[in-house]
Amino acid sequence: MDLFLMGTMLFLLANVAVVISMLRRVNLNNDSVLAWEQAQMAATPAQPVAAPALPAATAYQPSYLAEAA
Repeated sequence: MDLFLMGTMLFLLANVAVVISMLRRVNLNNDSVLAWEQAQMAATPAQPVAAPALPAATAYQPSYLAEAA
């Protein structure tokens, strides 16, 4: 069983190495990617992002506090 687990782990590590080496070869600064980014920015007007509303402070009832202690 140990040999099977070691083989499985080596197989998974080899797959991770292949994926990392493939991702390192991807160039995201090429002309088509830059043109796509510019088209996306032109299609969606910039709108300010509203901050999420914070929940109101919770006032605990004394009975809850007594049970918690």
